[in-house]
Amino acid sequence: MLYHLTFEQWLRYGESEGYCSEQFCLTHDGGPTTETEQKIWDDGQDPCAHYVRLGNEKDWEENARYFLGL
Repeated sequence: MLYHLTFEQWLRYGESEGYCSEQFCLTHDGGPTTETEQKIWDDGQDPCAHYVRLGNEKDWEENARYFLGL
């Protein structure tokens, strides 16, 4: 059963089963796109790509403070 997994284990399970992409930095890496989506971008159009941000505002703030060395 999946009920006893940690968040990290649950995320890795989803990645391994193809339920989600691997982790990436949207700011620095850009998001994963299909060939068709990339062609649309290359042709100057703007396809929608939907993402969710995992965690919560407290996690994001702690990560930002860590990055800044605070």
